[in-house]
Parts: sequence; C-alpha cells; structure tokens
Amino acid sequence: MEIELGSSGTARLSFRSDLERNVTIGFLYDHGANDLRSDPGGVIAPLDNVTLTANETKALVINATKPGHIIVVCTSSETIVRSAAYTLVLVEQSAVLGIVAKVVGWTYFAVWTIGYYPQMISNWKRKSVVGLNFDFVGLNMIGQVAYTLFTTGMFWIQQIQNEYMRRHPRGVIPVEVNDVFYTIHGAAINFIIVIQCIFYERGGQRMSWTGVGISTVTCGFMVVTAILGAAGTMEWLDVLTSASYVKLFITLIRCIPQIYMNFRRKSTRGFSIGYVLLDIGGGILSPIQMILIASNHDDWSSIIGNPTKFIHALLVMFFDVILMIQHYVLYWNSPKQKQPLEKDKSVPLITTTQL
Repeated sequence: MEIELGSSGTARLSFRSDLERNVTIGFLYDHGANDLRSDPGGVIAPLDNVTLTANETKALVINATKPGHIIVVCTSSETIVRSAAYTLVLVEQSAVLGIVAKVVGWTYFAVWTIGYYPQMISNWKRKSVVGLNFDFVGLNMIGQVAYTLFTTGMFWIQQIQNEYMRRHPRGVIPVEVNDVFYTIHGAAINFIIVIQCIFYERGGQRMSWTGVGISTVTCGFMVVTAILGAAGTMEWLDVLTSASYVKLFITLIRCIPQIYMNFRRKSTRGFSIGYVLLDIGGGILSPIQMILIASNHDDWSSIIGNPTKFIHALLVMFFDVILMIQHYVLYWNSPKQKQPLEKDKSVPLITTTQL
C-alpha cells in the first residue's frame, strides 16, 4: 500500500471462513529483519485493536505521518490468526515524485531492452561480424542466461518462492514481470547474435582461450550448483542467487575484450556505438530511479540494501564511457576507422592468449 504523506489509505480485514466467536485483532510493526515492535516508528499513526464478528469485513484506516516504510502485522491470541497476515505500507513524500520514479524505471527498462538491436541489425546489414569481439559475445550470452534463470525461477517456481518467503517472512519477491521479459528477450537477442557469429563473415575471429576458460568455469559453476540443488545439498534459492552473482561477475569483465580489441585495431568499426549509447542511458537512469525512490520514502538504506543493482549500473557506465571515448575521441579520425569494413578482415584481432 502506497500513501502520500499527510493522507490516509484503507485496508480491509476479514476472515475467509465463518467465525463461531468474536476475535480481537491487535497490531505489531516490523521495522525490518523481523524486528517486531508495538511502535510504528512515526511512519503511520498507531492502530487501535479491531474486533471482528462472523461474516464481517472492517475497514482499517492507516494515516501516514512520516516518509518511510513499515510492515503492519496482525496479531491475536486466537490460533486462527496467523503471523502471515500483514501489509507493507509505503509512505511517500510526493505522489508525483513516485510517478516520476516509475516512469524513469520503465524508461531504463525500455532503453536496455532495445539496446541489443543496433548490433544485431548492423551485423545483418553487413552480413559480417568483423570488429565484434567473440569473447564479449560469449560472456554476454552466459551472463544473460544466468540472469534469466534467476528471474524466471523467482517469478514462476513456487518452491523457490516458498524458500524465499521462509527466509523473509514478510518480504516481497524481488522480481517483477518486466524483469522476466527483459531477461528472456535479452537472452533471445544474444542467441541470435551468437548465430550471426557462426554464419556471417568473421575475418578469422574466434574466442580467445582466456574467454573459453572463463566461460567454461562460469558454466561449470552453474552446473555444479544445479547438481547440488537437485541433490538437496543446496536450496534452489541459493542456486539461483549464485546465478545472479555470475551475472554480476560477467558484467565486471565482459567489455574488457572488446575494449582491448579496439585498442589493438585502433578502430571501433564493426562494434555498434548504438548499443553503447543505449546501454549507458539505462545505466544512468537506473541509479536515478533508486535515488528518487530513496528520497521519496526517506530511506537511503534501500540503495545499500540492493548493491547488485547499484554496482551493475556503475559498472555499465564505467565501461560504456571507455567505449565512447574510443569511438568519439581516440579513433574518430584514425585511418583505420575510415576504411571500408571489408578491409578489416586482414587486420589481426585479439590474440588467443589474451583477454
């Protein structure tokens, strides 16, 4: 439930089955990490006890008094009332700022989603992948598959959701439908680019042994964790979390081969700058959304609490800036940059012993 500061929201209390007697419901407030208190911490006004009778639904008015968030938990001496009865209340300073944050979120989602197309279209028009580093392609594919496993598993598999809720009894599943669409779509486009690398003109390019080694280790790691999950040694939630760490690791290193190859060739020809521009656009908007949300709810710990997303955005911007400097500054007027792409075939690319 989202409530603007100074206003109120309404929750409804009822039982799914008939009551044979009246039941009094009290309220506790979870301040995080299952820290239950009788004081809501000033985020909302304290709630009075509510008595429910058979076939009755009562409106619970929640008044927002300070920006922040609190989990309201229903309590009673009756066993029919479970601790799972709760609602998350988010108090925002401005509803307009909340809408802006949502618009920014959907914008960076759209930017990152279409960011895969420039390289794919460029390859298709040229019928060539000369200039596109194969280590970059391979590592990107592995990272996207790893993140797809995480999002789809968290979103669709009930067993994994149950494991998450058991560890975070009043938590929220950290994956939404747009996350699932983004990862599946990204994996599909990356797969098409891999196919292009197989059938289009390559100019003698191949993955380096370093790239093959890293790919083998990361894939082997995911296979081993999956086996441990199937054997019951690890919970499937831990298996998927490990896959998300693979994605973060891939993000850390994936652009290095492309940057190094551009340096060796003194050219960015064949590598789509459109991908970089859209990628950095999403990388800038992502932390902006996090800052807007933190400011609106006066909860700066939310940035620290989601380090993977924040670090991912910073890494994206760091490597994209390097690629932009190579394209627009270092090699903009280099003779190699102005040559027809067909001539790139004879230029040595990254060696098989270097990343």
